[in-house]
Amino acid sequence: MIDFTQRLKSEIRPALGVTEVGAIALAAARAYDAVRGEVLHIEMNMNGGMFKNGFSCGIPGTKELGCEMAAALGAVGGKWQLGLECLKGVTEEQVQKAKALPVDILIAKEKDAIYIQAEVTTTRGIGIARIEDLHDRITYVARDDEVIFREEQTAAEEKKELIDFDSITIGDMVEYAVSVSCEELTFIKEMIAMNCKLSLEGEKGVGLAIKATLDTFHKKGVLGDDMVYKAQRLTCCAMDARLSGLPFPAMSIVGSGSHGIICSLPVVSYGRSVEASEEAILRAVALSCLVTIYSKHYTGRLSALCGCVLGGGSGAAAGLVYLMGGGATEVSYAINHMAANLTGMICDGGSIGCSLKASAGVYSAFLSAMLAMNGTKVPDFSGVIGSSPEQTAKNLGRISAEGMAPMDRTIIDIMQQKR
Repeated sequence: MIDFTQRLKSEIRPALGVTEVGAIALAAARAYDAVRGEVLHIEMNMNGGMFKNGFSCGIPGTKELGCEMAAALGAVGGKWQLGLECLKGVTEEQVQKAKALPVDILIAKEKDAIYIQAEVTTTRGIGIARIEDLHDRITYVARDDEVIFREEQTAAEEKKELIDFDSITIGDMVEYAVSVSCEELTFIKEMIAMNCKLSLEGEKGVGLAIKATLDTFHKKGVLGDDMVYKAQRLTCCAMDARLSGLPFPAMSIVGSGSHGIICSLPVVSYGRSVEASEEAILRAVALSCLVTIYSKHYTGRLSALCGCVLGGGSGAAAGLVYLMGGGATEVSYAINHMAANLTGMICDGGSIGCSLKASAGVYSAFLSAMLAMNGTKVPDFSGVIGSSPEQTAKNLGRISAEGMAPMDRTIIDIMQQKR
């Protein structure tokens, strides 16, 4: 029997800014710490998905963007001991110093999973650090030709031994959400509090400031003061804050702050609107998180598909169904509705534009939940929909890995032409 609580705890953690930016900075910071001295040159070798997701992202606490600056700031001012929050407290002096550093970004085309190798050349030698499989999984550190640290077993191998996702059902996840002791879900409280705080910061107007636009057209009578509107505002404020690089962490899941925001905040917003108990909201968010983890197992952590909508959004749909009084059957319907609706939404990297996708994902999650609670089911023979939601998740994995890989390479090529 899978320990769902432990699985949730292992996948939920704070991240400052976009996790790809944090991971790039983390690798550079660890490589620098292995050698110290004055930085002369930085070379970063990473898989395409890592490059794509970090390309347009704001660097926390600065007005800077992108992979090069993330690497340079990691080497100049990063504290690798803080993991994905390693850029916490960077100064303007460090920003200016980082801007002057030569940074080369190379794409490791043969790598599909998360991969970053940082090589920092200083006046004292060359420091090397490697991250694999997970955003904060440092597997190798060296100083010149001396190996300081090496982890032989990768996260992918470890997870394969520990978890048989093919044996998990949606019913198992719903049963866990219903029966788990609330004392086991204190970390979900922390997730809700952190992401709500981030949303509050986003209300000040950053990124696309989607809340301001929604509010303007609400006042004009175009939008009503309904629960979908409220959920979009709460969610998009957090997304705008995160993607703009405000120096406040999001509670991430499966290595993504956006996934963490979308799988939690629409559920929280609806729960509070209907005056659900704190216990019910915790259980609903826990279910949402499990569905997100399950979905991302098949599509991959860095996917050609928009994972924050199809992963986090599907989780949110499941959490909404739970709060509406639905069970495993309705949750299954809602997950298939999300796949029938938004399959094909591409991931073109992390940027402030992700707030737009999040808004669409929130609306679709509500629609999917409402359809499910009304007894509506997408027929099994419809497109990518499988005979079960579990099969649908596997189908989406095939689309991501087999069908959309050429498209992903095209997106990366377009980005490289912009540099």
